[in-house]
Amino acid sequence: MSGYSDQAAAVAAALGRLNVRPNERVLILLPDGPDFAPAFAGVIHYGAIPLTVNPLLPARDIMTLAAAAGARLILATLDTIDALAELDAKPPLLINGPYGCWAALLRLR
Repeated sequence: MSGYSDQAAAVAAALGRLNVRPNERVLILLPDGPDFAPAFAGVIHYGAIPLTVNPLLPARDIMTLAAAAGARLILATLDTIDALAELDAKPPLLINGPYGCWAALLRLR
């Protein structure tokens, strides 16, 4: 359970570094699996609102959904972040998990 709470705390801390405010929306673009739950919990723990989206959608559709929802940023896997990076000029902030770097936060414009 320590790894789970450590990952959730890492997500919450990253949201703080990115100046996310309570009640702002965070789009979670992670596949089902062990990384999803701590990411979701970290967003809630921080006081933001998690919005889940299917990571198999095309990048443009994801950004359209994020904009329509008023999301502040996107939490995604490193595999997905490359496809989204061309849509945002700022580099992602990487989050370290127990098995290495597992996710990144992409700030929306």
